[in-house]
Amino acid sequence: MKRALFALLALTAASAASAQYRDSRQPFDELVWNEQKLNIMLDTRLDLITTIDDGNWDQLSFNGQTLKVWFAGEIVPGIRYRVRHRLNKPQTPLERDNLSGATDHAWVAFDLGTRWTLTVGKQSVQLGTFEYDYNPADIYLGTLIYDDLDGYKVGVDAAWKVGSQTFHVQVVNSDSPQFATEDYRKKALAGSFLWEGDLFDGVLKTRWGYSAFQHTKTKFYQWLTAGLQLNAGGFKAELDYYLGDRTMDYTSTVGLPAADPRAVRDRSASLNLEHTFGKWRPFVKAVWSERYDKVFGSSAYETLGIQAVAEYYPFHREELKDLRFHAAYLYGRTGFRGEFADLSTLNNHTILVGMRWLFKVK
Repeated sequence: MKRALFALLALTAASAASAQYRDSRQPFDELVWNEQKLNIMLDTRLDLITTIDDGNWDQLSFNGQTLKVWFAGEIVPGIRYRVRHRLNKPQTPLERDNLSGATDHAWVAFDLGTRWTLTVGKQSVQLGTFEYDYNPADIYLGTLIYDDLDGYKVGVDAAWKVGSQTFHVQVVNSDSPQFATEDYRKKALAGSFLWEGDLFDGVLKTRWGYSAFQHTKTKFYQWLTAGLQLNAGGFKAELDYYLGDRTMDYTSTVGLPAADPRAVRDRSASLNLEHTFGKWRPFVKAVWSERYDKVFGSSAYETLGIQAVAEYYPFHREELKDLRFHAAYLYGRTGFRGEFADLSTLNNHTILVGMRWLFKVK
Protein backbone atom coordinates (compact mmCIF):
# COMPACT_ATOMS: atom_id res chain seq x y z
CA MET A 1 0.00 0.00 0.00
CA LYS A 2 2.80 2.43 0.90
CA ARG A 3 4.54 1.74 -2.38
CA ALA A 4 1.33 2.40 -4.30
CA LEU A 5 0.77 5.72 -2.51
CA PHE A 6 4.35 6.76 -3.13
CA ALA A 7 4.06 5.93 -6.84
CA LEU A 8 0.82 7.91 -7.10
CA LEU A 9 2.41 10.92 -5.41
CA ALA A 10 5.38 10.79 -7.75
CA LEU A 11 3.16 10.49 -10.79
CA THR A 12 1.06 13.50 -9.84
CA ALA A 13 3.70 15.76 -8.36
CA ALA A 14 7.19 17.18 -9.20
CA SER A 15 9.78 17.88 -11.91
CA ALA A 16 13.42 17.58 -12.85
CA ALA A 17 15.65 20.38 -11.70
CA SER A 18 17.37 20.00 -15.02
CA ALA A 19 14.14 21.04 -16.75
CA GLN A 20 14.57 24.36 -18.50
CA TYR A 21 12.23 26.34 -16.20
CA ARG A 22 11.87 29.21 -18.68
CA ASP A 23 15.67 29.54 -18.74
CA SER A 24 16.54 28.18 -22.19
CA ARG A 25 18.81 31.09 -22.98
CA GLN A 26 20.38 30.96 -19.56
CA PRO A 27 23.03 28.19 -19.32
CA PHE A 28 22.61 28.08 -15.58
CA ASP A 29 23.49 24.44 -15.12
CA GLU A 30 26.56 24.76 -17.36
CA LEU A 31 28.31 27.39 -15.24
CA VAL A 32 31.48 26.48 -13.36
CA TRP A 33 30.78 26.60 -9.64
CA ASN A 34 33.46 27.20 -7.01
CA GLU A 35 31.28 25.83 -4.26
CA GLN A 36 28.68 23.13 -4.49
CA LYS A 37 26.21 23.86 -1.70
CA LEU A 38 25.73 27.62 -2.12
CA ASN A 39 26.05 29.61 -5.32
CA ILE A 40 24.86 33.19 -5.69
CA MET A 41 24.25 34.91 -9.01
CA LEU A 42 23.12 38.37 -10.08
CA ASP A 43 21.03 38.70 -13.22
CA THR A 44 20.36 42.12 -14.75
CA ARG A 45 19.17 43.61 -18.03
CA LEU A 46 19.25 47.36 -18.75
CA ASP A 47 17.87 48.99 -21.92
CA LEU A 48 17.54 52.36 -23.58
CA ILE A 49 14.03 52.23 -25.04
CA THR A 50 12.37 54.37 -27.70
CA THR A 51 8.70 53.78 -28.55
CA ILE A 52 6.55 55.33 -31.27
CA ASP A 53 2.79 54.75 -31.07
CA ASP A 54 0.75 55.56 -34.19
CA GLY A 55 3.35 58.06 -35.34
CA ASN A 56 3.72 59.79 -31.96
CA TRP A 57 7.03 59.65 -30.11
CA ASP A 58 5.88 58.17 -26.82
CA GLN A 59 8.98 57.21 -24.84
CA LEU A 60 12.73 57.65 -24.62
CA SER A 61 14.14 56.31 -21.36
CA PHE A 62 16.68 54.06 -19.70
CA ASN A 63 14.91 51.11 -18.16
CA GLY A 64 15.88 48.35 -15.77
CA GLN A 65 14.07 45.42 -17.33
CA THR A 66 15.07 42.98 -14.63
CA LEU A 67 17.18 42.68 -11.49
CA LYS A 68 17.27 39.19 -9.98
CA VAL A 69 19.31 37.33 -7.43
CA TRP A 70 19.79 33.56 -7.62
CA PHE A 71 20.65 31.09 -4.85
CA ALA A 72 21.27 27.51 -5.91
CA GLY A 73 23.19 24.42 -4.95
CA GLU A 74 23.24 20.70 -4.24
CA ILE A 75 23.03 19.89 -0.54
CA VAL A 76 23.92 16.23 -1.01
CA PRO A 77 24.04 14.22 -4.25
CA GLY A 78 20.50 14.04 -5.60
CA ILE A 79 18.99 16.89 -3.54
CA ARG A 80 19.16 20.34 -5.17
CA TYR A 81 17.51 23.69 -4.54
CA ARG A 82 16.97 27.00 -6.27
CA VAL A 83 15.68 30.39 -5.16
CA ARG A 84 15.25 33.14 -7.75
CA HIS A 85 13.96 36.50 -6.56
CA ARG A 86 13.29 39.78 -8.38
CA LEU A 87 14.37 42.97 -6.69
CA ASN A 88 12.44 45.26 -9.06
CA LYS A 89 8.95 43.93 -8.27
CA PRO A 90 6.62 44.52 -5.27
CA GLN A 91 7.69 42.37 -2.34
CA THR A 92 4.26 41.99 -0.70
CA PRO A 93 3.51 38.31 0.08
CA LEU A 94 0.60 36.82 -1.85
CA GLU A 95 -2.41 35.84 0.24
CA ARG A 96 -2.60 32.18 -0.68
CA ASP A 97 0.98 30.91 -0.79
CA ASN A 98 2.57 33.57 1.47
CA LEU A 99 5.40 34.09 -1.03
CA SER A 100 6.03 37.33 -2.87
CA GLY A 101 5.03 37.64 -6.50
CA ALA A 102 8.66 38.72 -6.94
CA THR A 103 9.82 35.20 -6.04
CA ASP A 104 9.93 33.15 -9.24
CA HIS A 105 11.50 30.00 -7.81
CA ALA A 106 11.82 28.54 -4.33
CA TRP A 107 12.04 24.78 -4.78
CA VAL A 108 13.86 21.64 -3.72
CA ALA A 109 14.35 18.73 -6.15
CA PHE A 110 14.82 15.11 -5.10
CA ASP A 111 16.22 12.45 -7.44
CA LEU A 112 14.31 9.22 -6.88
CA GLY A 113 16.63 6.75 -8.53
CA THR A 114 17.92 7.37 -12.04
CA ARG A 115 14.61 8.08 -13.78
CA TRP A 116 12.40 10.02 -11.38
CA THR A 117 12.82 13.52 -9.98
CA LEU A 118 10.37 15.20 -7.59
CA THR A 119 10.40 19.00 -7.27
CA VAL A 120 8.50 20.71 -4.45
CA GLY A 121 7.96 24.45 -4.00
CA LYS A 122 7.41 27.51 -6.14
CA GLN A 123 8.35 26.72 -9.72
CA SER A 124 7.62 27.49 -13.35
CA VAL A 125 4.26 26.27 -14.61
CA GLN A 126 4.89 23.51 -17.16
CA LEU A 127 2.73 25.07 -19.83
CA GLY A 128 4.71 23.90 -22.83
CA THR A 129 6.20 25.71 -25.90
CA PHE A 130 9.77 26.97 -26.14
CA GLU A 131 8.84 30.64 -25.90
CA TYR A 132 7.22 30.10 -22.51
CA ASP A 133 10.36 28.33 -21.30
CA TYR A 134 12.63 31.34 -21.85
CA ASN A 135 13.83 33.52 -19.03
CA PRO A 136 11.94 36.84 -19.30
CA ALA A 137 15.29 38.67 -19.58
CA ASP A 138 15.79 36.93 -22.94
CA ILE A 139 12.43 37.90 -24.43
CA TYR A 140 12.07 41.11 -26.44
CA LEU A 141 8.74 40.52 -28.21
CA GLY A 142 6.35 37.99 -26.72
CA THR A 143 2.98 36.60 -27.70
CA LEU A 144 -0.21 37.76 -26.02
CA ILE A 145 -0.13 34.68 -23.80
CA TYR A 146 3.54 34.90 -22.83
CA ASP A 147 3.17 38.52 -21.81
CA ASP A 148 0.33 38.22 -19.30
CA LEU A 149 0.04 34.63 -18.06
CA ASP A 150 1.25 34.11 -14.49
CA GLY A 151 3.99 31.51 -14.92
CA TYR A 152 5.24 30.81 -11.37
CA LYS A 153 3.19 28.87 -8.83
CA VAL A 154 3.65 26.77 -5.67
CA GLY A 155 3.11 23.05 -6.09
CA VAL A 156 4.77 19.75 -6.93
CA ASP A 157 6.00 18.32 -10.20
CA ALA A 158 7.20 14.85 -11.15
CA ALA A 159 9.55 14.09 -14.03
CA TRP A 160 10.08 10.66 -15.52
CA LYS A 161 13.08 10.34 -17.82
CA VAL A 162 13.13 7.59 -20.46
CA GLY A 163 16.23 7.75 -22.63
CA SER A 164 16.35 11.29 -23.97
CA GLN A 165 12.63 11.91 -23.35
CA THR A 166 11.25 13.51 -20.18
CA PHE A 167 7.59 13.48 -19.15
CA HIS A 168 6.32 15.88 -16.50
CA VAL A 169 3.14 15.81 -14.41
CA GLN A 170 2.60 18.89 -12.26
CA VAL A 171 0.01 20.13 -9.75
CA VAL A 172 0.13 23.79 -8.60
CA ASN A 173 -2.11 26.51 -7.17
CA SER A 174 -4.56 28.07 -9.63
CA ASP A 175 -5.35 31.34 -7.91
CA SER A 176 -4.89 33.79 -10.79
CA PRO A 177 -8.01 35.91 -11.51
CA GLN A 178 -7.64 34.74 -15.12
CA PHE A 179 -8.63 31.25 -14.03
CA ALA A 180 -10.20 30.93 -10.57
CA THR A 181 -13.35 32.71 -9.45
CA GLU A 182 -13.06 35.04 -6.48
CA ASP A 183 -14.90 32.68 -4.12
CA TYR A 184 -12.88 29.61 -5.21
CA ARG A 185 -9.35 30.94 -5.68
CA LYS A 186 -8.14 29.66 -2.29
CA LYS A 187 -9.07 26.10 -3.27
CA ALA A 188 -8.42 25.99 -7.01
CA LEU A 189 -5.61 23.83 -8.42
CA ALA A 190 -4.09 23.36 -11.87
CA GLY A 191 -2.65 20.24 -13.46
CA SER A 192 -0.18 20.06 -16.35
CA PHE A 193 1.32 17.31 -18.48
CA LEU A 194 4.41 18.04 -20.58
CA TRP A 195 6.42 16.00 -23.05
CA GLU A 196 9.94 17.40 -23.21
CA GLY A 197 11.27 15.49 -26.20
CA ASP A 198 14.71 15.06 -27.74
CA LEU A 199 14.75 13.31 -31.13
CA PHE A 200 17.55 12.45 -33.56
CA ASP A 201 20.33 13.40 -31.12
CA GLY A 202 19.00 16.88 -30.46
CA VAL A 203 18.16 17.81 -34.05
CA LEU A 204 14.46 17.99 -33.16
CA LYS A 205 13.13 18.88 -29.71
CA THR A 206 9.59 19.20 -28.42
CA ARG A 207 7.69 20.88 -25.59
CA TRP A 208 4.09 19.68 -25.99
CA GLY A 209 1.70 20.17 -23.13
CA TYR A 210 -1.84 20.00 -21.81
CA SER A 211 -2.97 22.04 -18.79
CA ALA A 212 -6.25 22.39 -16.90
CA PHE A 213 -6.76 25.37 -14.55
CA GLN A 214 -9.59 25.15 -12.05
CA HIS A 215 -12.23 27.87 -12.38
CA THR A 216 -14.89 26.55 -9.99
CA LYS A 217 -15.45 23.26 -8.22
CA THR A 218 -16.49 21.53 -11.44
CA LYS A 219 -15.25 23.82 -14.23
CA PHE A 220 -11.71 23.92 -15.65
CA TYR A 221 -10.09 26.15 -18.27
CA GLN A 222 -8.12 23.92 -20.63
CA TRP A 223 -4.95 24.74 -22.57
CA LEU A 224 -3.14 22.97 -25.40
CA THR A 225 0.44 23.99 -26.23
CA ALA A 226 2.93 22.71 -28.79
CA GLY A 227 6.54 23.68 -29.32
CA LEU A 228 8.99 22.37 -31.94
CA GLN A 229 12.67 23.23 -32.11
CA LEU A 230 14.98 22.40 -35.03
CA ASN A 231 18.77 22.52 -34.55
CA ALA A 232 21.28 22.33 -37.40
CA GLY A 233 24.79 23.52 -36.61
CA GLY A 234 24.57 27.13 -35.49
CA PHE A 235 21.02 27.49 -36.83
CA LYS A 236 17.94 27.14 -34.63
CA ALA A 237 14.25 27.45 -35.49
CA GLU A 238 11.37 27.37 -32.99
CA LEU A 239 7.66 27.14 -33.77
CA ASP A 240 5.18 27.51 -30.88
CA TYR A 241 1.40 27.43 -30.58
CA TYR A 242 -1.02 28.10 -27.69
CA LEU A 243 -4.80 27.59 -27.43
CA GLY A 244 -6.87 27.99 -24.29
CA ASP A 245 -9.70 29.64 -22.34
CA ARG A 246 -9.56 32.11 -19.49
CA THR A 247 -11.26 35.18 -18.01
CA MET A 248 -9.72 38.49 -19.09
CA ASP A 249 -10.39 42.16 -18.50
CA TYR A 250 -9.24 43.70 -21.77
CA THR A 251 -11.17 46.98 -21.44
CA SER A 252 -7.98 49.07 -21.56
CA THR A 253 -7.09 47.56 -24.95
CA VAL A 254 -10.44 48.48 -26.51
CA GLY A 255 -10.73 51.80 -24.69
CA LEU A 256 -13.64 51.03 -22.36
CA PRO A 257 -13.67 53.00 -19.08
CA ALA A 258 -14.88 50.33 -16.65
CA ALA A 259 -13.45 46.93 -15.74
CA ASP A 260 -15.37 44.12 -17.44
CA PRO A 261 -13.95 40.59 -17.05
CA ARG A 262 -14.90 38.46 -20.04
CA ALA A 263 -14.73 34.76 -20.88
CA VAL A 264 -12.31 34.56 -23.80
CA ARG A 265 -10.49 32.01 -25.93
CA ASP A 266 -6.92 33.02 -26.73
CA ARG A 267 -4.72 31.70 -29.52
CA SER A 268 -1.09 32.59 -30.14
CA ALA A 269 1.69 31.39 -32.42
CA SER A 270 5.31 32.40 -32.84
CA LEU A 271 8.19 31.57 -35.16
CA ASN A 272 11.76 32.30 -34.07
CA LEU A 273 14.80 31.90 -36.37
CA GLU A 274 18.36 32.46 -35.21
CA HIS A 275 21.93 31.71 -36.21
CA THR A 276 25.10 31.97 -34.14
CA PHE A 277 28.21 33.40 -35.81
CA GLY A 278 31.09 33.34 -33.33
CA LYS A 279 30.34 36.12 -30.83
CA TRP A 280 27.22 37.26 -32.71
CA ARG A 281 23.69 35.86 -32.47
CA PRO A 282 21.19 37.54 -34.82
CA PHE A 283 17.58 36.36 -34.92
CA VAL A 284 14.13 37.31 -36.12
CA LYS A 285 10.78 36.43 -34.61
CA ALA A 286 7.18 36.75 -35.77
CA VAL A 287 4.17 36.50 -33.44
CA TRP A 288 0.41 36.29 -33.97
CA SER A 289 -2.37 36.32 -31.38
CA GLU A 290 -6.17 36.43 -31.42
CA ARG A 291 -8.62 37.08 -28.60
CA TYR A 292 -12.09 35.57 -29.13
CA ASP A 293 -14.83 36.93 -26.85
CA LYS A 294 -17.06 34.01 -25.90
CA VAL A 295 -19.85 36.30 -24.67
CA PHE A 296 -20.06 38.27 -27.93
CA GLY A 297 -19.36 35.12 -29.96
CA SER A 298 -16.81 36.88 -32.16
CA SER A 299 -13.15 37.85 -32.33
CA ALA A 300 -12.36 41.00 -30.33
CA TYR A 301 -8.96 41.78 -31.80
CA GLU A 302 -5.89 40.33 -33.48
CA THR A 303 -2.25 41.24 -32.93
CA LEU A 304 0.71 40.78 -35.25
CA GLY A 305 4.33 41.48 -34.44
CA ILE A 306 7.85 41.07 -35.73
CA GLN A 307 11.28 41.63 -34.23
CA ALA A 308 14.85 41.78 -35.49
CA VAL A 309 17.56 41.40 -32.85
CA ALA A 310 21.34 41.21 -32.78
CA GLU A 311 23.11 40.00 -29.64
CA TYR A 312 26.86 40.30 -29.12
CA TYR A 313 28.83 38.23 -26.58
CA PRO A 314 32.30 39.83 -26.41
CA PHE A 315 33.98 37.55 -23.86
CA HIS A 316 35.00 33.88 -23.93
CA ARG A 317 36.11 33.61 -20.29
CA GLU A 318 33.76 31.40 -18.29
CA GLU A 319 33.09 34.14 -15.73
CA LEU A 320 32.04 36.66 -18.41
CA LYS A 321 30.60 34.57 -21.23
CA ASP A 322 26.99 35.42 -20.32
CA LEU A 323 27.50 39.18 -20.59
CA ARG A 324 25.94 40.47 -23.80
CA PHE A 325 25.04 43.64 -25.64
CA HIS A 326 21.93 43.75 -27.78
CA ALA A 327 20.00 45.92 -30.20
CA ALA A 328 16.43 45.24 -31.29
CA TYR A 329 13.65 46.63 -33.45
CA LEU A 330 10.09 45.55 -32.60
CA TYR A 331 6.86 46.24 -34.47
CA GLY A 332 3.37 45.45 -33.26
CA ARG A 333 -0.02 45.90 -34.90
CA THR A 334 -3.46 45.46 -33.28
CA GLY A 335 -6.54 45.21 -35.50
CA PHE A 336 -10.01 45.18 -33.96
CA ARG A 337 -12.85 42.84 -34.92
CA GLY A 338 -16.51 42.11 -34.14
CA GLU A 339 -18.04 44.51 -31.60
CA PHE A 340 -14.93 46.70 -31.80
CA ALA A 341 -14.47 46.77 -35.58
CA ASP A 342 -14.98 50.55 -35.67
CA LEU A 343 -11.81 51.17 -33.62
CA SER A 344 -8.69 52.32 -35.42
CA THR A 345 -5.80 49.93 -35.91
CA LEU A 346 -2.94 50.44 -33.45
CA ASN A 347 0.69 50.47 -34.62
CA ASN A 348 3.66 50.41 -32.27
CA HIS A 349 7.38 50.67 -33.06
CA THR A 350 10.06 50.03 -30.43
CA ILE A 351 13.82 50.42 -30.70
CA LEU A 352 16.00 49.32 -27.83
CA VAL A 353 19.69 48.87 -27.12
CA GLY A 354 21.01 47.44 -23.91
CA MET A 355 23.12 45.07 -21.90
CA ARG A 356 22.32 41.89 -20.04
CA TRP A 357 24.68 40.18 -17.61
CA LEU A 358 24.52 37.06 -15.53
CA PHE A 359 27.41 36.83 -13.06
CA LYS A 360 28.31 34.36 -10.37
CA VAL A 361 29.30 36.37 -7.29
CA LYS A 362 29.88 33.45 -4.92
